[in-house]
Parts: sequence; structure tokens; C-alpha cells
Amino acid sequence: MSVLMIDIGGSHVKLMNAADGEVRKFRSGPRLKPGQMARRVLRHMDGWTVERVSIGFPGLTRHARPSREPLNLGRGWLDFDYEGALGLPVRFINDAAMQALGNYERGRLFFLGLGTSTGACLIADDVVAPVEIGMLRFSRNETFCERLSDAGLERIGRKRWVAAAHDAIALLEDVFRPDLLVVGGGNAKLIRPMPPGCRMVDNSSAYRGATRLWDDGDLVAMPMETTWRLVRPPPAQATA
Repeated sequence: MSVLMIDIGGSHVKLMNAADGEVRKFRSGPRLKPGQMARRVLRHMDGWTVERVSIGFPGLTRHARPSREPLNLGRGWLDFDYEGALGLPVRFINDAAMQALGNYERGRLFFLGLGTSTGACLIADDVVAPVEIGMLRFSRNETFCERLSDAGLERIGRKRWVAAAHDAIALLEDVFRPDLLVVGGGNAKLIRPMPPGCRMVDNSSAYRGATRLWDDGDLVAMPMETTWRLVRPPPAQATA
């Protein structure tokens, strides 16, 4: 069954229906409400045949539903009827968790998203836990979001921003001790070279995460209260 990925960002909403397929997008911004998002998604799906939808949501979720209004969008996301508006089965996950999920195999993985805002997720031994690092202190006077967001990049310039990103990655590696730290988002491409032990990822990995929200994925993310637990399908039985 084909999956439509909707990745809701602070500047754009991105759509994909295949890991190596076309990315379609439209602008989001602080006035975007869920009804407007759904109508634009339907228009941008022209020519695609999809049977279910995975939504990467830019904020806190609980029981795989939005639990707090996003900071960079309009209001009304908590009680909106997404399945009714899109006419398809829908599953939700935090947007950083969707990216992390698409890159995970085993052990500990940490995802850092650098774009309009900052997002992060830790996966440790098959438990997917989004981390709201944006509100944490990066320095005495700034949070992670204030320093590493688009606004921070514009304020301090590329050279200082890249240095700050390297410092942030080193700190996160020291705190979370991942086997792999992956960096995504629109500004990840500015970090050249990438620190040792890190990898930059793109939208195709997010699409893989989107497929893992459904029962026929190679891994299946089952929603708990505030996290997801991965279920691994049994190994294929040998045939006579």
C-alpha cells in the first residue's frame, strides 16, 4: 500500500509518495491552519495514487496525536479531523522522530534537525523519544533554538552559526552517547565538513520513517503515550 508523507515544517510543507520520488511542497508559516494545509495537500497530490498518510508534526505529540499547538504555525491542530479532511487513514509522529526513525537500525541514534526551528529525537534500543532541545540553554543568554534556528543564522552569520552547530553536536554526543548522530533540516547542508561520527540526511530518510508507521514496514513504530516502541517482524521462515 502506498504511503503519502506529509512533513510539516515552519517554512514549507513537503510531500512525498516514494523514497526516491518527487518532492512537492508549498509554503507554511505562522498563519497556516490544519484545514488550509489539508486543502493544499489535496491539490498538490494531483496525479498521485496513495492509500494512507503519515504526518510528521512539528511539536509535541501524545498517543500519536498533536498534544500542543505548534509554535511556528497557526492554531487549531489539536482537534482537527485529519482523516475526514484527507479522506485517507492517517498516522502522526513528531517530525524529528520521523527522520530519526528512517535512519535507525539498532542501538542508539540521535537526530538533530536544523531549519526554521530545531528538533531532535533519540532512539535507544528500539524506543523512539523526541527531545525538545530548542528550549534548553545553549549559552548563558541563548537557547538552542535562538542560536541554531533560521533566525539565529540570520543574526550571527554563517561562519559563527556553523561553529555553534559544531559545538552543539559535540555537546549532544557527549550527553546522549549515540552510536550515530544524524543531522537533517534545511540548514544541515551548511555544516561542511560534517563532524566525525555524524551523517547528513535528506527527505528520503524521512519517507522511510513514514512507511515505518504502518504494519507492513520493515520496522513498525507502535505508539505509546509519549514515545514509540519499534516492533521487528519475525525472521522469514525457511521454506522446504
